[in-house]
Amino acid sequence: MPTVPISLSEENQHFVEEAVKSGRFTSESQVVAEALEELRLREAIRNARVNDLRAKVQVGVDQAERGEFVEFTAEDIKAEGRRKLGKQ
Repeated sequence: MPTVPISLSEENQHFVEEAVKSGRFTSESQVVAEALEELRLREAIRNARVNDLRAKVQVGVDQAERGEFVEFTAEDIKAEGRRKLGKQ
């Protein structure tokens, strides 16, 4: 495995050292490897969420293009809310 020199802030260096001292990790490299794996996972989740959101937006765009929508104003929403509150 190739060695890559990295620079860490004093705070991060201390964190890495403490993680190894705790026995949770066997080396600084293992700490960094796990951190990178977590970053990969977080990025994959973020990308999946963005793709899901894009798909949902596209559904709305497609519906709008087919004329499948209802127009309303903020006042319409307020009136509906007042109507529902009046029924309670």
